[in-house]
Amino acid sequence: MRVLNGLGEIEGDAFGKIYEYFLGKFAMAEGQKGGVFYTPSSIVKLIVEIIEPYHGKIFDPACGSGGMFVQSAEFVGRHQKRAAEELTVFGTEKANDTVKLAKMNLAVHGLSGDIRESNTYYEDPHKALGKFDFVMANPPFNVSGVDKERLSDDPRFSYGIPSTDNANFRYHCRGSWKFIGRWIQLF
Repeated sequence: MRVLNGLGEIEGDAFGKIYEYFLGKFAMAEGQKGGVFYTPSSIVKLIVEIIEPYHGKIFDPACGSGGMFVQSAEFVGRHQKRAAEELTVFGTEKANDTVKLAKMNLAVHGLSGDIRESNTYYEDPHKALGKFDFVMANPPFNVSGVDKERLSDDPRFSYGIPSTDNANFRYHCRGSWKFIGRWIQLF
């Protein structure tokens, strides 16, 4: 009982670290499938340090468990600013269970965001065209079977539609990014 009574005294950051620890363990246990929702924190930290999201709107079109958002908030905190005041986060994820993981990850870190379930190739629930200051992604690689006909009139693909054999997120990320913002994704 004493342990349970003391839970209210634990800082939110401790819950976040515990959550991230178990996410990482679960992803390792799942192997290749775990990579669908989890990018190692060292990679995410590097991406965030490169892009320097001090303030503005952040978008991850394949947000997985929301690690890019959590690391961005920690980056802002290290620069003596409050992430909740400086950042607005938006994400999409194809799997409903993964959307729930992302929302829970944000909550245990004291963050909120607009995370939606959608297939980023065909849907644009955030009306993302040219909207975001920062676009960060570790998208799935070598996606096949994307229906080019469904994309033919989509303004997010103004630089061209990727081949159906290898529909890279690069085209989508470019369409979501403000020209004066910053964009980074793993290839």
